[in-house]
Amino acid sequence: MKRLMVVAVLAMAPVGCVANQGDAPVRFLNTRALEANDGCTAAADRFITRGSLDLAGYGNYLIAPSVETNTVNQPIVIDGKTVTNTGLGDIILTELVYSYQASRPGVRLPADEEDRVPIYAVFRPETDPDESYLFMYTFGAKALAALQEQVQAGDESVTVLSTIYAEGYTSSGQKVKSNKFTFPVTVFATTLPACADDEVYSGTCGIPGMDGPITCVNPGS
Repeated sequence: MKRLMVVAVLAMAPVGCVANQGDAPVRFLNTRALEANDGCTAAADRFITRGSLDLAGYGNYLIAPSVETNTVNQPIVIDGKTVTNTGLGDIILTELVYSYQASRPGVRLPADEEDRVPIYAVFRPETDPDESYLFMYTFGAKALAALQEQVQAGDESVTVLSTIYAEGYTSSGQKVKSNKFTFPVTVFATTLPACADDEVYSGTCGIPGMDGPITCVNPGS
């Protein structure tokens, strides 16, 4: 097992957590740190526990939780031979389901499990979390729109606890749910700076405002 290093993205936000890890056939574990390295990739040996987002950039906070499954291959017999790599233990995820809790009174967010995002991801039996992860956004479309409307430049920042789980089915047709995990993101809004023609807005993996206030930077920095 590789040793994981915590990357503290936002010092004052509560720490992310997962729940019911042992009960679900597919589980989201540590949220990996993202790296802008020939595209956006998830680090193999570092994870984050919280984040921040400058809403002035109209971006969403991208995360990559490690994934593991506890299903097993279901062998079948074909012409007297046992075939184990049948795909009968695969898990197909089709939807992310969100719930939210805001630190500031008066911030209105979608009701629990109202915000849903369709996805398509297949995970094989006995998936190793050291080798597998899933990109997802911390906010569904409804919550992001609500935050962009209610958090304006100069307003007090808001820490939002985003609780996420996935729904789907096995290749044999059985419905499944993942564990729930909670990831905190502190959102705020600045006034967009005027950048030079050869500059871009700052942000992790090219997402403006992700992990800090938006500034003007040189591409690739």
